Amino acid sequence: MPREIPRSLVVGAVVTVVGVAAIFLFTRLPSGAETTKVQSAGSQLAGRPAAFGGGDKCAACHLRVSPDIVHQFAASAMARSGVTCEACHVVPAGEALAHPHEGFVITSAPTPARCARCHVREASEYAHSRHAGPAWMALTGFDDFTAEQRRLTEEIPELNRGANGIPTATRNAIFDLEGPSVTPAACQSCHAIGRPNQDGSIGNCNTCHLRHDFSLAQARKPETCGQCHLGPDHPQDEIYRESAHGVLYATGGAAWNWEQRPGRLTTTDMPAPTCATCHMSGFGSQGTTHEVGTRLSKFLFAAVSAERPGARANRAAMQEVCANCHSQPFIREAYRRADSVTAFVNARVTEASDLLTGLVRDGLIPARPFATALSYDAFDLWHYYGRTAKFAAYMQGPDYVQWHGVYPLLEQLQKVREGAAALRARRGGAGGRP
Repeated sequence: MPREIPRSLVVGAVVTVVGVAAIFLFTRLPSGAETTKVQSAGSQLAGRPAAFGGGDKCAACHLRVSPDIVHQFAASAMARSGVTCEACHVVPAGEALAHPHEGFVITSAPTPARCARCHVREASEYAHSRHAGPAWMALTGFDDFTAEQRRLTEEIPELNRGANGIPTATRNAIFDLEGPSVTPAACQSCHAIGRPNQDGSIGNCNTCHLRHDFSLAQARKPETCGQCHLGPDHPQDEIYRESAHGVLYATGGAAWNWEQRPGRLTTTDMPAPTCATCHMSGFGSQGTTHEVGTRLSKFLFAAVSAERPGARANRAAMQEVCANCHSQPFIREAYRRADSVTAFVNARVTEASDLLTGLVRDGLIPARPFATALSYDAFDLWHYYGRTAKFAAYMQGPDYVQWHGVYPLLEQLQKVREGAAALRARRGGAGGRP
């Protein structure tokens, strides 16, 4: 009678066969039919053979490994214009961020230096904007900048500056408070839009132009800006959705002409604005810009909002965008109301700051940031509620001006007033100077 094969050997043999089959299926070289499939996808969308050029090899392999990016790129304006995979990803062997990959020397994450070879003006405007160096410097200081990157960043108006006008190079207090266990998954995710790169460039174009579609529609829609511009300290996304502009987008935006060529947008294409329309798009008499501060007249992100350099010209530029839909009396009144809210907030933030400065001067609280509960109260006052009220005033979000802005700001101010008074009373009761 033949001996029975042990069950463990049978199971092991089956597992081995399945494993070998899986290895064959998922690692074998792509066939000619698969390359044709990629070319066919490009042909359908571009009206010509897929614009991968010599990158057909890239496309054929990535169709198996990450097919989504192949089809995204085949549908893109980049592919239709003849841009190849190598144009963005293949770099000289000695270049920073270069590494060997399947017979090529590539960079996995092209920087603005690569984009600038074709998009010269856009890359320059971006490099001189709030989205570049100041975004990263606000998180970590100048620790990661080369001398040249620091020089460029110091020219940008939004850079954080001390009372003497000199740029501050200290790390953000919250960055140090939370540390590396939190920051990479939190603040750094958005502030990395301005991270210095090893090749000398600054920032990441892919934050807004998500690869590999590089879609005009995607860059123009408010959801893209809403990746970062949301939450208690800068709720522009939520404010926009509350506004009449946001309602018009939500109820009719599907029918808008999102693919109009840059610089040619009119109210026929977009009957109401998105974030990009007001701040970046070529619209009416205003040309396209990647310097997002060009049409802003005040530093609304700051604790106390002063006017930006060129404030009058910037305001006129923004109002020219508004004038495509609104009358001049309407525009003037909207700005008057917003300026009034800003002045109101500035006065209350200044009062809270003066109270804390006095407590530090008199030795009643430490100078170290976030050393006491009172420090948190004063920070929330301007960083959350003051900012929200100011942003909402200019973006026509009345609920955010009132109940998410001015009302909690006044509540926090009262906490700071009472806290400061209590500390001084305790000092006086202990025989010290009241």
